[in-house]
Amino acid sequence: MSRIIYFPLISDQFSHQIGIKSLSPGDSILERTDRFEDELKLKKDLLSNDPHYYACSTPQSAEAEEEVSMMLTHEPERLIETSKKIQEDLVILSGDASTGHPIIAGVVCFPNGWTITEKIGQGIDKVHEPVPQYAEIMSRTVNRMLERLRSGRTLWRCNWAVKPSNRLDQSPKSMPLIMEEEAELTSENVSNRCFFRVEKQTLTRLPKTQTILFTILTDQVPIAELEKWQQSNLLGVLRSCPERTLKYKGISSFCDLLCNDLEKRIK
Repeated sequence: MSRIIYFPLISDQFSHQIGIKSLSPGDSILERTDRFEDELKLKKDLLSNDPHYYACSTPQSAEAEEEVSMMLTHEPERLIETSKKIQEDLVILSGDASTGHPIIAGVVCFPNGWTITEKIGQGIDKVHEPVPQYAEIMSRTVNRMLERLRSGRTLWRCNWAVKPSNRLDQSPKSMPLIMEEEAELTSENVSNRCFFRVEKQTLTRLPKTQTILFTILTDQVPIAELEKWQQSNLLGVLRSCPERTLKYKGISSFCDLLCNDLEKRIK
């Protein structure tokens, strides 16, 4: 039975809270799951077959890319080469709050419904424009947090999703295959074929360039393999989640099917 590296649903009620924490001194930004080798191979394959879809840079990102590489792998490389050695996806934001912290580089092989090519050059508010109630509830907090982030300090949080596929690459070009998998969901297989997906996200201001490194470590496990208390919390969160958010997360079409099965499992 698999175990998820982090489970962010600490209660059975949906909340828009960001859940930011400080990384403890001495703790590494990078982590490994038991799928490290397989995911590195997949990354290399994706970047070899379609590098411009999964990786972007800008003229002003070269120095920041080298600083990131030296920090993570101790080698002065471009971001795409660094990404092939670690499990995390990597994004570099401008440190300039006056321009909205636009993305200046990124290598994102395992996105959750987006691509780095569509986000490059966008500021943090524009990036999150599709997120329900981001502007009303979270924008001010996120922008203030980025502006106040000190050099060398790392913040982290977890983001969660439920997906009808275990494909790590859930970018738009994967959606036809994912929709085929979703169409095969039934009351008998829904908890085995749906995956609880979590992203451990970190933010670090780089001392030299004052840019901000954003890392994303993705882990997932079949919902049937979650512990019973985790299934219970997930059920409560899904039942209390606004419909707009369920649609944004891509859960609404199979939510009732999954919730009915979860109710049986936690009895």
